[in-house]
Amino acid sequence: MARLQILELPEGTSDDRPPFVLVVDESVPQRIVLGVDHPVRDYWQDIADKIGARAVIVTPETIDIPANDTSAYALGGPLPASPKGPDFTSSLAGRIEVRKPCPYCGDQQMIPAHQFREHMARLHPDEPATDA
Repeated sequence: MARLQILELPEGTSDDRPPFVLVVDESVPQRIVLGVDHPVRDYWQDIADKIGARAVIVTPETIDIPANDTSAYALGGPLPASPKGPDFTSSLAGRIEVRKPCPYCGDQQMIPAHQFREHMARLHPDEPATDA
């Protein structure tokens, strides 16, 4: 079933209402042809125009807009975005791998940071070890 979401846009100087885009995901874009002499109608765009949206995005894919995440309210826990900034102690932090480009490999191979010195010593022993 289609989901309706709002994607807020940055405000401009002449905006009396916050601008937004209507996002309809898990739906297939549909247009209605009324006849040969009539233009093709996009009813999602008609709805967006009526509610004051700047545009409409209709896609069969699932789009998760972080600002619309209400799962923390359902669980009764803290809000997803903390005013103190991101939480780097989460399980995601352990899955991020920092890589450095090797300046001496012809294809600029990306080496995991924790293996960079070993890579330099093994493959480029005559070159100075740099922290690229």
